[in-house]
Formats: sequence, structure tokens, C-alpha cells
Amino acid sequence: MGEEEAFNMLKFLMFDMGLRKQYRPDMIILQIQMYQLSRLLHDYHRDLYNHLEEHEIGPSLYAAPWFLTVFASQFPLGFVARVFDMIFLQGSEVIFKVALSLLGSHKPLILQHENLETIVDFIKSTLPNLGLVQMEKTISQVFEMDISKQLQAYEVEYHVLQEELIDSSPLSDNQRMDKLEKTNSSLRKQNLDLLEQLQVANGRIQSLEATIERLLTSESKLKQATLALELERSALLQTVAQLQGQMAELSGPEPEHAPPEPVGD
Repeated sequence: MGEEEAFNMLKFLMFDMGLRKQYRPDMIILQIQMYQLSRLLHDYHRDLYNHLEEHEIGPSLYAAPWFLTVFASQFPLGFVARVFDMIFLQGSEVIFKVALSLLGSHKPLILQHENLETIVDFIKSTLPNLGLVQMEKTISQVFEMDISKQLQAYEVEYHVLQEELIDSSPLSDNQRMDKLEKTNSSLRKQNLDLLEQLQVANGRIQSLEATIERLLTSESKLKQATLALELERSALLQTVAQLQGQMAELSGPEPEHAPPEPVGD
């Protein structure tokens, strides 16, 4: 891509696809994503989840770079390009699907390791070395998965747990002030998010209005062209009728043939 096209594509990823949220200073979205991945791992690969929990290995130890770089930091470029294609098609939840598929397909090998260092090293170093068959298998599995409802439920669950964690312990005045400040900060961020969504929506509306205007203009031109063709057809039909009349006048009635003379005896 050229510079302008590449910038527009980056803007689309950050705003329309929502990836911008995970790069904010507090990294709260990344924390939510790590919680969602952990819960999905619990749902789809319980034995692997238990094995990682037993060695105190959370997703943040190995999966954070996957989300922050869309797998570009550790995986082959060809595979990363395929992941981007799927993100443009299905949205950012593709990252969760790819992560689940990769962990699930390498589960037998991960379960063979029995300590934190070797497990994390395997996931970071060995797992990304994908062959063509494994790459195609992962992509096929991504298209078969539907986790959108689970992701929404686990995001709500994360916020509820955070609130319960705060409410479960008595707060001093300073802690209450901190809580209020965090709440205000969260509300401000939500307002910014809504403002960004509104701006994106307004941009889409303007684009759609411009498209409608172009279509209406095109429709008007087509109607004018159709009317002109109909007039031309009518004129041609009249000309053909006149020519047929003239041909009929020129040819006139056919001469009558005299009967044959009788043959004498």
C-alpha cells in the first residue's frame, strides 16, 4: 500500500475495529482480554486450563504479545497476513479464536511439560513455528467457532468481579476517594468511547449519504438516457414505417398475366 492507504487502514483497525482501546495507558482492555481468554480456555480445553493453573501460568505470561501485535511479534508473516484478513472479515474476536485454536492443537505437547519455565518457553518459542498444514487447520477452525456471546458475558463478569472485590473490604476515606476517582475516570473513558463511536457513525452516515447522492445522480442520468433512447426508437420506427410505405408505392400492383392461347386441332 501507499502511505495514505496504509494510514487509512490503520485508522480503520484502530477505530472501526476497536483495537485502539487496548493500547491506552491503563491497559484495562488488555486485562479484560486476558480474563476472557482464560475463561474460554476453561470452557474449551479444561485439562489444559487446569495444567496451566497448576503452574500459575496466566494468559498474560504468553498471550499479551499476541493481542498487542496481532501475532506479528512471534509468528510467520504469511500467517499474520491471514489473521489480518480474518480480522477485516470478522472483527477483533478473531484473535481469541486463533489463540484458542493454537493452544488446543498444541495441547498434548504443552501437557508434557511440567514446570513454568518450559511451558512458557514452549508457547513463546516452539508453538509459533507453524507448518502449512497447521496454519490451514487453524484458519479452518477459526471460521467454525462462534464465541461472540461468551466474550460479551465474560467482559460483564470481569467488571462484576472487580466491583465485588472492591466492595468486599471496608474502605477508608482515602480509599473511597480513590474509588470515586477511578469511577469518574472510567465514566470519562466511557464518554470518550461513545464519542469515538459517534464520530465513526457520523463518518459512515456521511459516506452513505454521499453514496446515495451519487446513486441518485446516476439514476437521473440513466433515466435521461433511457428517455432519449425511447425517443430515438420512436423516431426510427416512424422512419421505417415511412420507408415501407414508399417501397409499397414504388412497387405498385403486379401486372396480370394473359391466359395461354388454346392449341388448335
